Amino acid sequence: MRRAIVLGTAIGGAAFALAAAAAEITELPPGPDRDLVAKVCQSCHDLQMVFDAAGISRQEWDMSLDEMTANGMNIPADDRAKILSYLSTYLGPSRPESPNAH
Repeated sequence: MRRAIVLGTAIGGAAFALAAAAAEITELPPGPDRDLVAKVCQSCHDLQMVFDAAGISRQEWDMSLDEMTANGMNIPADDRAKILSYLSTYLGPSRPESPNAH
C-alpha cells in the first residue's frame, strides 16, 4: 500500500511539473514568422494546442502540419516551410531559452 502511495505521488508530481511547464507558455516566443504562425494556427484553433505540443521534434511538427493539411489547412509551400522552421526552432525540444527565464 505504501509503495502505491509513493508511486502515485511521484506520478502526480511529474504530471504537475509538466503541466506547470506548459502553463508557462502564454504567447508564441519571439522569432521570425511568429505572426504567420499565430495567424495560420488560430484560423482553426486556439494557440493552446500549439503550446501543448511544445517540445516535440521537427519530424513531429512536420507530421502535425501534414495532419492539419489533411484537415483542410491550405497554405503555400513557402509559408508551410516558414511555419515548420519556426515551430521546430522555437517550440521544439531544443528551443532557445526565453529572455525572461531565470
